[in-house]
Amino acid sequence: MRRLIGLVCVVMILMMVSPIARAQESDFRVQIKVESAFTRVLPAFDAEPAASVFREERLEVVSRNLDGTWFEVRRIGRLNNLGWVYYEVLERYSFRPEFLPLGDVITGVIGPKPLTVAPAYAAYLVQGANIRERPSRRSYAIFNTPPLVTVPVIERNQDGSWLHINYLGYDGWIAAANVRKLDNVLDIPIAPGLAPLDVPTAVIIPVELQQAQIDRLRDFINTRTGVAVQLEQFWWAVFRGEIMPCDAPEEITYYPYTEQDVQQLPELGRYVPRLITAIDYLKTARDPFTACGIVRPGAVIAARDAAINARIIFSATLESLVDLEENVVQARR
Repeated sequence: MRRLIGLVCVVMILMMVSPIARAQESDFRVQIKVESAFTRVLPAFDAEPAASVFREERLEVVSRNLDGTWFEVRRIGRLNNLGWVYYEVLERYSFRPEFLPLGDVITGVIGPKPLTVAPAYAAYLVQGANIRERPSRRSYAIFNTPPLVTVPVIERNQDGSWLHINYLGYDGWIAAANVRKLDNVLDIPIAPGLAPLDVPTAVIIPVELQQAQIDRLRDFINTRTGVAVQLEQFWWAVFRGEIMPCDAPEEITYYPYTEQDVQQLPELGRYVPRLITAIDYLKTARDPFTACGIVRPGAVIAARDAAINARIIFSATLESLVDLEENVVQARR
């Protein structure tokens, strides 16, 4: 008989938490969050089990798979690898998977052009992206990636606004606006034979208007990041068997903006679609409150995962706002 998890209808007090400090890029460590799990010889659920790992066991990550959802691990201080684990059996980790080396270029390929060697660069997608034949939005879309995956990066265009990637054998170009900021984007080699870049007409926007738009967007994201963190902690407590209140957070709304807002801050055209995805995740994390009383474990896990996905997108967008604000500040000088 499947275990049922109960919610008690009492007043819920939501508490703000301090943000987690980002780990060093070399600190590729994880902790098991489930009672036990198998590592596998390949990054696939149907692969042969290689070893057993247990709750709260800490492991060192050696490499990632093609979409960054499986990690090759070993015990800390050991030389022998234990195999591959799926990211959902892990506690939240603070490193960025795009900095891991690519350890498997074959398993999971579904497209017609698999990689033959592991590229030196990768990018983490904060939202789904159209893979196009050429670095242009007018080019034909080959495939659409899901959000929150890590993709190998082969080349870039002249200014780094487009990246040549390979997602599970689908080879083409995505707009760099879809990925978490790449500090090393100019180190990626430029693809040969590209057409010259179009030079847009310059439009001068008062920096005060840009800053006001950034501040409004940041306030919106910060508020919803707090809700995502609270829901993540709430559902994790429920999953562990705690009796929790079921007073739902307030209805979660999308970011309100107009064409004039986009004129003042053109980057809204890039940020708002990813925020829509994050809000949809947040709504999913809130949905179980509508059936107060008994919630099945599967629904609890799905709600917590949705809250985590929302938090990741919000955090990545806040990082992008920091870079944008630096540009605005420089324009004032």
